Amino acid sequence: MQTRYSVLLAALLVSPAMAFPNLMGTQWEQVSPQVKGRAPTIAFEPGKMTGFSGCNRYVASTNAEGKTVVAGTRMMCPPPAMQTEAAFLKMLESHPRLMPDGRAQNLKMVAADGAVYQFKRVAGAEPAAAAAKDQAVAGEQYLYVGPERQACSAGAGKMACLQVRHSADGPWENFYSRIEGFDPQPGVSYYIKVRALPIANPPADGSSMHYVLERVVMSEKVERTVTPAN
Repeated sequence: MQTRYSVLLAALLVSPAMAFPNLMGTQWEQVSPQVKGRAPTIAFEPGKMTGFSGCNRYVASTNAEGKTVVAGTRMMCPPPAMQTEAAFLKMLESHPRLMPDGRAQNLKMVAADGAVYQFKRVAGAEPAAAAAKDQAVAGEQYLYVGPERQACSAGAGKMACLQVRHSADGPWENFYSRIEGFDPQPGVSYYIKVRALPIANPPADGSSMHYVLERVVMSEKVERTVTPAN
């Protein structure tokens, strides 16, 4: 008979090697309760848990009092996605109990109120990649676009992602979606206005938003500096 073990999420985040070491570095997708649109995801990393909560990206960690603290971006999405996110975050903050199947292929999380969330392990996606695919809210947005693409992972495949940020001094992020009408040239940085439109039935491994270029506000050719080798 296979023995089933469980541990509180807070304990896992504090001492991952002593709790479930085979969970570290793994990624998971919610399969139950079923949701409309993109399902929440979990990526276990040393001392924290990251992923997509239904609309936004999140990071869960444990504070000095041993409580699970969840922080995330604060973007608006269609009502079904917001409802999914509210329920998922409530579960994470309730000190859920983790119950992996021993083979690290299926995972249950039982909330304090007894609600059971089931997850399946997904392979090949870089941490938070699924969340990054939905990095913008529906409506008009302004994006800074870097002069060069960077290699990134999307599911089991590889691609070259645009580098974007939402403010002049913000961090660069991989942008996994296509922007209709936008044909960026290598070596040119852009400041653009786009419109993000929700996709009614997005594919499981694709973005829930369709992006359309409204206008290029500014573009600038960036000269690459080459440092001579010694």
